[in-house]
Amino acid sequence: MTCAIIVLGSPNDPLGNLLPIAISRCEKALQEYHRIGDCKILCTGGFGQYFNVTNNPHGRYVQQYLERKGIASTAFLEIALSAFTLEDATLAKPILQKNAITDVVLVTSDFHIKRAELVFSHILPEINFEYATATTLVTDVEFERLVEHEKKAIKRELVNLQLY
Repeated sequence: MTCAIIVLGSPNDPLGNLLPIAISRCEKALQEYHRIGDCKILCTGGFGQYFNVTNNPHGRYVQQYLERKGIASTAFLEIALSAFTLEDATLAKPILQKNAITDVVLVTSDFHIKRAELVFSHILPEINFEYATATTLVTDVEFERLVEHEKKAIKRELVNLQLY
């Protein structure tokens, strides 16, 4: 059994600073890394108009955050340069296969976990998944907006997943 933690990306600011949702995912990944022990970490997130307009991939900022918190650079797999959840899964797949990863703890936010589970279990049925949920610290109104977005996105993903 070879284990990895996948940390799904979310927005950073135009200077590359992680925003609260990304930080909460990083903190959850840290908890999981310390709980599990020896495992690899795969950060997702490339570039996109709504989440990262810098010259460096979002996953690099996540990796740097985790390294500043004490995780060795040797713990990281290559970054999946994705722009959305389905791409997170499809780009993570060859990285996981190349590294013979059989077990994954997928870290994402509480509002996003249903869609992430749907997508990753479909794209990577051979992987044993555990899901770790990061708490989103936003107002109730903002949280409800995020949940509503996810409901629409899940409907879209159900259509997209028929292609895989």
